[in-house]
Amino acid sequence: MKQMKYNLLFILICLSLTSCNNFLEEKSNDKIIPKTVDNYEELLYGEAYFRGDQNFGDYLDIMTDDVKCYTKGHGSSLASDAREDAYGYYTWQIDPEMATSGSRNNDDSWKDLYHSILMCNICIEDLSAMEGTQDEKDFLHAEALFIRAFDYFYLVNLYGEPYDKATASSALGVPINNLTGMEDVNLPRATVEANYNMIMDDLKNSIEFFKKTTIVLDNFKANLESAYLLSSRVALYMKNYEDVVKYADLVIAKKPSLYDFKTRDSKLQFINDFNPEILFTFGNYRLPYFDNGYFTISSFPISEELKALYANNDLRNEVFFSSDMPDKNGKVDDTKIYGFAMRTSEAYLNRAEAYAELDVLDKALADINRLRSYRFSDDNYIVSASVKEDVLTIVKDERRRELCFEKQRWFDLRRWGMPRIEHVYKAGTSNITDELYVLNEGDAAYTLPIPHYETERNTSIVRIKRPERSAQ
Repeated sequence: MKQMKYNLLFILICLSLTSCNNFLEEKSNDKIIPKTVDNYEELLYGEAYFRGDQNFGDYLDIMTDDVKCYTKGHGSSLASDAREDAYGYYTWQIDPEMATSGSRNNDDSWKDLYHSILMCNICIEDLSAMEGTQDEKDFLHAEALFIRAFDYFYLVNLYGEPYDKATASSALGVPINNLTGMEDVNLPRATVEANYNMIMDDLKNSIEFFKKTTIVLDNFKANLESAYLLSSRVALYMKNYEDVVKYADLVIAKKPSLYDFKTRDSKLQFINDFNPEILFTFGNYRLPYFDNGYFTISSFPISEELKALYANNDLRNEVFFSSDMPDKNGKVDDTKIYGFAMRTSEAYLNRAEAYAELDVLDKALADINRLRSYRFSDDNYIVSASVKEDVLTIVKDERRRELCFEKQRWFDLRRWGMPRIEHVYKAGTSNITDELYVLNEGDAAYTLPIPHYETERNTSIVRIKRPERSAQ
């Protein structure tokens, strides 16, 4: 197994060293067999991080209530038409990878996230044999643990059943792969409880190693603040509200700044290197189902329901959207940052939700109003309520406004009871037909099927039955 692993490492290091990525270009090209911490840093950054040319879960937002469907050419002859490829996800089909043409759009999120996990496993296993200072090893260890937790968090929320304390010990999660080689093994699903326990263990250990190290890099690399924030998010999903507050406090204590929309440069995308909220940045800015500013209008603009949530004096109207299309991010050449980010504003939102659930309503509203004070054009931003249910509604609506199109809404809907959603699909090209599809409350389609390439290979995978769905 060791020989197999190092053959794999040899190939990956060679590929990493020929990358056009600036981080790797600064490294020595004569280091092929991994021996030093630097070698493994190159491996981790090149193969485990989701960098500017990589993404996962591109389809997440088109399954939510934040979008609607338009037809090709609506408003512009240059409009892109993603309806065919998006159909399976937008209408919550049994096999969402299938396009209306009969072609298959492979969901690569599964293999990409598990590939990242494999690289983390290798780095963690080989730590004791690496050449380097203890400080360097502690930083690498912290990074690998954080990234592995990040990967499993997305895997279990994409392909595992929603977390519920009452059922987590039996609910179907995703396989836990502790291997460091390329063995062809069939790993069964772990439980959702096992997945979340591992995620939290990795995050707690990551935090301890980040605390030990003196190394501090830019927000392209994992860091202590991002580990605190992800811990706060995971605790929120697990309804461990005291822990949510604890970790959110730690984020805000270290990086309390919020982006003031009244003074921002209007020429800059929201996700940019001048944004003081950015803790950790990852992923490609281009999503295949949205125009992201390239075309005037595309197939999936924002829904009327989402649009109605923003008041006229809410500057997010112009900062987050362009021609009713999501427009938060841009090319790394322009923004100097990757397309997605973990941000301080989420810490305020996580803490506000936890406070509301704990019935500490004044603190929940204080966090929401602090965030809103940075988002509105004038002083007419304050919201208030005196009943827990009303405060929770305020918090959830603010979360939806703030975090839209950042891979969060679908997961929030899952943990908030999986509500009913209606989507109207525009079918055809000349004689357009409106087809209504319904995702029922608590629908099994709130959990994605494991991609076909894995279920065909791995016969031990239990499939979650999604209902057949046709237009009503």
